[in-house]
Amino acid sequence: MDYKYISADNHLDAYWLPKDLWQKRLPANMRENGPKVVETPQGSYWFWEGKTHWDSADGSSNAKMQKKYFSRANLKDGERPPADPKMLLEHMDMASIYSGIFFANTRKWSVQDPKLRDEIFRTYNDFIIEEINAHSPDRILALPNLPTYDPAGCVTELKRLIDKGTKAVEFGLFDLGKPLYDEAWEPVFEMAASANIPLCTHIGDGAGNPYPPNVRGSSLAHFSITPFAALKFIPQFVFSGAFERFPDLRVCIAECRIGWLPFLFNWMDRQAEIRPPDQTVPLSKMPTDYIKNNMVFTFEEDYIGAKMLDKDWAHLAGCAVWGSDYPHEQGTWPDPSAAIEEMFKGIDPKLKHEIVYEHSRRFFNIEGPQAAKKALSA
Repeated sequence: MDYKYISADNHLDAYWLPKDLWQKRLPANMRENGPKVVETPQGSYWFWEGKTHWDSADGSSNAKMQKKYFSRANLKDGERPPADPKMLLEHMDMASIYSGIFFANTRKWSVQDPKLRDEIFRTYNDFIIEEINAHSPDRILALPNLPTYDPAGCVTELKRLIDKGTKAVEFGLFDLGKPLYDEAWEPVFEMAASANIPLCTHIGDGAGNPYPPNVRGSSLAHFSITPFAALKFIPQFVFSGAFERFPDLRVCIAECRIGWLPFLFNWMDRQAEIRPPDQTVPLSKMPTDYIKNNMVFTFEEDYIGAKMLDKDWAHLAGCAVWGSDYPHEQGTWPDPSAAIEEMFKGIDPKLKHEIVYEHSRRFFNIEGPQAAKKALSA
């Protein structure tokens, strides 16, 4: 394969997970209330704590879910590609993608029993590391979820995941147990930085928050502003001094796009210039220096942002990375080439390669196909 891309934003949504994932792995006393798939007149759904929730493609809803997400692929009945690592690699090859970072939506699950919620996270994380990532560790980087609703629990789970060999973790920002600038996060940041583990987050909402109905413009309005969901967290990471104290800490914010970021970056620098410094967290650099050293932001099709990629004043060249958003409808899979060629017209090919491949390779500690070939021949 001639691999052209590394995609820093892909999805392994719960629709595709095996219906017995939690029933096989949860402690016996939690299985009755734990996630299972039930059949209804409307199709197959995930069910826990006495309520139906998400669709499940591991049942009678399979054809419906395939039609919604994989109309561009020739799937057989019952197939669930994002949860089948062999098919996942085939789909990545179709798009000339060497490696992909995969986000879950289990972080959006509303679970009332805190002990059950903890076990749901741990069970999912074990499945991801042992049965998905293990199939091709340098190519499939599905992210285990940290329980960010519990800072102390994050420390315990992060250590466990590091011991299991994870390369990166999802650090959900929308159900934080403490504000991001709170000292409670110091042990998490320190451990992630020391172990060279990027903290990744994805735009979205808090657990259990439904999307608004497609009525009187509410749905279109909601999805028009989703790129800005991470807005407040970017300055909080920087001005809290997290990157000053932990220079090796890395943070990825996925699917926020990049066209709006130059204003935020320059406005953050402006605050550092005109406002009195915070004596509790002195910073030795400008905000944009930390952003370029410690953060990346993903985009799939952003023709506005692409026009600023090579502008020094935009500060995007050092922090923008590409993602296909596989397999979501707005994504660029299975052939991202047309969108990428259009976005990168007039851009230096070296900068293009940096953004669609090389920066993500370094950021996520990916060895790449040459290292894989070398290992096979050894």
